[in-house]
Amino acid sequence: FGGSLGARHINQAVVAMKGDLLAQPHLHVVHITGPKELDAVREALALTPDEERRWHVMGYQDRMGETMAAADAIVSRAGATSLAEISALAIPAVLVPFPYATEDHQTTNARSYVEAGCAFMVPDAELETESFARAVSLLIDDEAVREAQRDAARAQKTTEAAAMLADVVEAAAQPVARAVQ
Repeated sequence: FGGSLGARHINQAVVAMKGDLLAQPHLHVVHITGPKELDAVREALALTPDEERRWHVMGYQDRMGETMAAADAIVSRAGATSLAEISALAIPAVLVPFPYATEDHQTTNARSYVEAGCAFMVPDAELETESFARAVSLLIDDEAVREAQRDAARAQKTTEAAAMLADVVEAAAQPVARAVQ
């Protein structure tokens, strides 16, 4: 997925992998295209009824938490919200930062996540190269790689972020509370 609006370039790169992905008999693809891209992706995929049983194409998904929780791996942009969800669920990922994001913040987001061992990053300009297909295939084919990324994501303690933030707020508020008494 490429965020709520989709990502044409990611869609095209994933469509180009159709043959390789469907060659894996137990693989299911949930492809969230973005509403404006749905018809073009469906047309480009030209799925047979049999292929549609394993390649689920939708323009938008309002139950992303459930969808992501069911995923073994994800290809995604690297926006802060997407990364927080991916991290909280410890899902192995190939991150493709949006190259036109303000101050290239998605590359910064992705780079820190990659450096922690939680994901692979492929620049948008390399989606049509072998490096993207190789990264996706590695996540699909190698359980050890997925497990290493899951472990690294769990070490980020994203699921504890709310409690950690609350602790910081409480600690900062204590001097103020004492001064008011």
